[in-house]
Amino acid sequence: MTRQHSLLFLALAVVTAFAVAWPYRGDWARVVANGTMHRPLAQAHSWRYQLDRINLDDLAADASDLLVIDYAKKDGKVPLTPEDVARIKVRPDGRPRLVVAYLSVGESEQFRYYWNDAWKAEPPGWLGEENCAWPKAHRVRFWTAGWKDINFRAADSYLRRIIAAGFDGVYLDRVDIFETFEKERPTARREMIEHVAELAAAARSLKPGFLIIPQNAETLLSDAGYRLVIDGIGKESLLHGGSETAKRNADADIKWSADLLRQLQNEGKPVFAVEYLLDAAHIDRTGWELRSRRMVPAFETRALDGQDPTKPVDLKTEVGTPERTQKDCPPGSSW
Repeated sequence: MTRQHSLLFLALAVVTAFAVAWPYRGDWARVVANGTMHRPLAQAHSWRYQLDRINLDDLAADASDLLVIDYAKKDGKVPLTPEDVARIKVRPDGRPRLVVAYLSVGESEQFRYYWNDAWKAEPPGWLGEENCAWPKAHRVRFWTAGWKDINFRAADSYLRRIIAAGFDGVYLDRVDIFETFEKERPTARREMIEHVAELAAAARSLKPGFLIIPQNAETLLSDAGYRLVIDGIGKESLLHGGSETAKRNADADIKWSADLLRQLQNEGKPVFAVEYLLDAAHIDRTGWELRSRRMVPAFETRALDGQDPTKPVDLKTEVGTPERTQKDCPPGSSW
């Protein structure tokens, strides 16, 4: 082969490779970005998830790599101070750890600082009905300006308060609320993705590297842009508890969720799985299974109050259990 032929062959090969690669340029850019991003959550191999009965001494004594806790103590009414947060960001052996604050994007809660009792008689346009499964929590029209201002946009927003307190990130609950609006609002799914992206941009403009960890709503992981925005995901009841506490979920349901979660795992981002089980042996077996799925397990009470999950409870009165939801929520309820 002559030198001219060789050069021509090389040029054709380059053009062909470019033509083949061009349609996938966005995917490759994401792969490069994912491969070079700082990933502090990758070092989190244990976690604790507690929203009620916040006790600083107890949290400071915990050895977990990641704490997901409420922003406030005493029934959510007394915000943690920067000194409080700094204290629990150090483990008992002196090593640092990540501390992330709970933030609901899909529900408004009556015990939060922003709540106005006058809303019960005259609710603002963004405020919806009370959650029968979680009293004092109300569904919100998350796409509206009023809720976005409270949630993350205003100068005194919930997000800004969390950042000012020194938290490393937020754990976003009720991302899946969009599913309850889809029949009446077909754009709800896209708008939730936009809500999380806008919240993340606002947070990182104030604190670069701020962590965004949504809970559930794994169906959104099919959107590559959504996956790029978040740092990991929390998943409740992957293996048990879909219809009955501690009861194994259907294999098809587990596979459906696990396949979606794997899209994020394959990009090097962790899944923090929480299961609500009732006995130590079951907890031990499930811990092994979750780790075999490359997930970080935690086992908590359904009330997320930091108590021993094996302690006997009345499932029909324990808040958040499938048994109580079936008792208190009307048939066909969106909750």
